Amino acid sequence: MKFVCRIILFSLLILGTSTTVATESSQNVIKTSSLSVQDEFETLMEKIREDFAQNPLIDEVLNKYDTNKGCFTDVDYSRRDRTNWEPLTHIDRLYDFAFAYTNPQNTYYQNEDIYNKIVKGLEYWYERNPHCNNWWYNQIAEPQKIGILLVQMRIGKKQIPSALETKTLQRIRKEGGDPAKWTGANRTDIALHWIYRSCLEKNETDLKTALDNAYSPIEYTVKEGFQHDNSYFQHGVQLYIGGYGDEILKGTTQVAMYTQGTRYALSTEKIRILSKFMRGTYYQTIRGQHMLFDVLGRGISRKDITDKSATALFAKRMIVLDPEHADEYKAIIARLKGEQPAESKLQPLHTHYFRGDYTLHVRPGYTFDVRMVSTRTMRCEYGNGENLKTYFLSDGCTNIVTQGNEYANILPVWNWCRIPGTTAPQLDTIPMAASDWQTRGTSTFAGGVSDSIYGVSAYAYMDNYAGVNTGAKKAWFFFDNEVVCLGAGINSTSHAPIYTTINQCLLNDKNILVSQDKKQTAIKKGEFSYDSPDWTLHNGIGYIFPQGGRIYLNNEQQTGSWYDINHTESKEIQHREVFTLGFDHGTTPHNATYAYIIIPGITSARQMETYNKKNPVEILVNTDSMQIVRHKKLNIWQMVFYRKGTFTHKEITVKVDKACTLMLKNIYQNNAELHIADPAQSQSCVKVDVCIPKVSKDTRSILCDFENTGIYAGASKKYLLYKKQ
Repeated sequence: MKFVCRIILFSLLILGTSTTVATESSQNVIKTSSLSVQDEFETLMEKIREDFAQNPLIDEVLNKYDTNKGCFTDVDYSRRDRTNWEPLTHIDRLYDFAFAYTNPQNTYYQNEDIYNKIVKGLEYWYERNPHCNNWWYNQIAEPQKIGILLVQMRIGKKQIPSALETKTLQRIRKEGGDPAKWTGANRTDIALHWIYRSCLEKNETDLKTALDNAYSPIEYTVKEGFQHDNSYFQHGVQLYIGGYGDEILKGTTQVAMYTQGTRYALSTEKIRILSKFMRGTYYQTIRGQHMLFDVLGRGISRKDITDKSATALFAKRMIVLDPEHADEYKAIIARLKGEQPAESKLQPLHTHYFRGDYTLHVRPGYTFDVRMVSTRTMRCEYGNGENLKTYFLSDGCTNIVTQGNEYANILPVWNWCRIPGTTAPQLDTIPMAASDWQTRGTSTFAGGVSDSIYGVSAYAYMDNYAGVNTGAKKAWFFFDNEVVCLGAGINSTSHAPIYTTINQCLLNDKNILVSQDKKQTAIKKGEFSYDSPDWTLHNGIGYIFPQGGRIYLNNEQQTGSWYDINHTESKEIQHREVFTLGFDHGTTPHNATYAYIIIPGITSARQMETYNKKNPVEILVNTDSMQIVRHKKLNIWQMVFYRKGTFTHKEITVKVDKACTLMLKNIYQNNAELHIADPAQSQSCVKVDVCIPKVSKDTRSILCDFENTGIYAGASKKYLLYKKQ
């Protein structure tokens, strides 16, 4: 962590020496500075060295080095695997050799033999020229590592021979890719090695090109990159807040730190975009030290992938780049480092990402999300032999976390037919989508309404692919202390039983309680089935079943291997104690329903009983045409209409002429609000008639205009009930 602090200090010193304040430009390269062009090349390379400074141990791998050939005896240079490409080990080791040779604290500092091994190793690599079948290694991983190695060796007692360095850089230029041909994180990653090469060659033209491409993804787009709803896409219109989201933040903040205080500094507007995404989305999906599993893309199938403690580095960089929000970044860092609890300084937030078909609900006590997929977005991918059982992950998947580690490394032992939140047939073999990279969903109604604090999301789908043959109308109603989850219109012709899984998480608390007919039982290991229990309590989270149903509960050890879901991982059998809870709808259900309420922060049976008696939630309708929930304490009514219809209650009547999601707040007050969204994103008007007898016998008609909303077609709109619009 010391080198990060040195980067920040160095950046501040550079800022202090500038004679003028950097101003914005569309190209982000027309800046003024006291440094000459040549000085800036050296400044950038010094920052790059500081960024990657290390003191590696290399004794073990030295024994595997063939001095005569310049290669390593345990590396198969003919391998072309798309993942874990073995030949790259050669460059990784030479990279460590370079830092050992140039670090005064290393045993091999200025060691002539190490220098010769680096030179001969680079010669061998150039002549052998290994190639991977995955372009990423050829155009990102390899040239980045070589570029940093060469920058580091510029400060060595002896430097890389000019002819060898030149031909190596020329090959990187020729074969390392053109950043302008790529988008999002890939574009920035290729631009990074262009920066390294440009500094080494003192090529101002290529440096400007590299920086322009490194910064160009920091803009809102309808393609891959930052979306107008503050989500992030990669590999088409596919949600990738983690994974490629990590990469874009790592690369852009890295380059921004290099250029801070120079004429190439990142513009204020682009810093604002980064800041908004990081504070409002990226770090909101991290609870404590762990990221929600359903925003990680195919990376979900990699060991330790949810642990994002290392991303504190991005927040540290932003303290320098975005000092206005330094306190927020410091709080983020404290949570990521485990210095403060997961709930520390979190504020209530509810966001529906209408571009990404994703909903995120954050409270100090818990975080809950929903991932959906529509004809506008892509299912979670399974390319390169990774994430092989992901099929149901995009169909209303939910996370419910308080500490953040509730799903850490559970994935190899998961039953992937029982992903939390999903309604799915219990198939012996998980289907694989028609395309590994980009398969669109089938739903035309996936979305939600939000006022930034509360909201309701809905997902209507019918999936006839690969024998799934199952459909449902699913909705989630979000309040402060509870999330209400409803399902209706559950129909299936699959040969397998249909389950709606409420949760499948690590058995962090082995004290599981079930209440049935007001009799409480502590559950031991095994599989259990209940007919309409009152509630279940596990690990500080309560589950209430207000409309009954056949409930299954598993409390047992599950086994599996990472290789089962990712062929680049280990085949070693993993064992985890797992808690699973859900509804058994039986075989070929017709218009089946479910209802459950999740109450985080409950730690005892007494608290559960108290909450159940004073339950402020009313489930008023749960059918395939509408789902309506009222929170009496908050005076909030949340409604999902799957088609035109009328909801009538003694206190309110609401009529809509089209499908929509809506929320009514403070209906008896002058500031009564209507929030509405169109999950179909049809860009048409929705007429809403509201009658509240206690206020007036007259009906208030509001024409909610979504025409010509374009990319904002799924965004929420707000209207005042008692004021002419």
